[in-house]
Amino acid sequence: MTDTLTLTGYAAAILVGSLAGGALPLLGKMRRSDALLSFSAGVMLGAGFLHMLPEAVEGAGFRAVPFVLVGFLFLFLVERFALVHVCAEPGPVPGAEAHVHEPGHDHSHCATGCQVHTVGLAAFVGLSLHTLVDGFALGAASQETGLGFFVFLAILLHKIPSSFSLSTILAAEGYSRRRALTMNGLFALMVPAGAALYALLRGAVHTESFTAYALAGSAGTFLHLALSDILPDLHRRGGSKLRLSAALLAGVAVMWVLRLVHHA
Repeated sequence: MTDTLTLTGYAAAILVGSLAGGALPLLGKMRRSDALLSFSAGVMLGAGFLHMLPEAVEGAGFRAVPFVLVGFLFLFLVERFALVHVCAEPGPVPGAEAHVHEPGHDHSHCATGCQVHTVGLAAFVGLSLHTLVDGFALGAASQETGLGFFVFLAILLHKIPSSFSLSTILAAEGYSRRRALTMNGLFALMVPAGAALYALLRGAVHTESFTAYALAGSAGTFLHLALSDILPDLHRRGGSKLRLSAALLAGVAVMWVLRLVHHA
């Protein structure tokens, strides 16, 4: 089998795995679940601190660390300027009739009590950027016999909880099942897009350094989503402290186990 066919097979398997993981939170009645949101935040924190940042430092040394801040600020600015909105505490919003509502969405279940959907879009952007980097890394690894399979396996194992997290956030934001699945499909397609990007840039960039810096930036977007969007909203809404804390730790634990599998 040629390298191209192998890479295509890897990308297709990751696409299927991502869609399967993303479909799980959408089964049954679509509703907000604070426990699943807390779990998703744990997945993002675990991915950022246990996978992406260590791999970035391994690839480019501590020169990669400032790119975490770059990624954090990038997503902050995207939310602030490209996804401009007015937020309020959950509950009735004074003057809500003056806001423009996106057709076909139920705003009563928005994760942040906002009058437009922003966290879902931010999660889609942040996760898709990381998936693009994964595709780039897969394309590079597939050039070395044997290494490509292990990188493929690591990406597949990461994509399932990541797509699960994305769907959980989209469901909490009031997105329809069809739109959430569509966005998950686009998110998963970033893997072949990243592999194609590697093919285009292979001779123009130093692959290891580029991947390391991009991973660090992606870690920054994950930290922004977890620490600035999801967890503060869960604190505002209250709920069972024990249950939400256990869900958060479960998400981190899943990524810790995947880290052990990755290194093994």
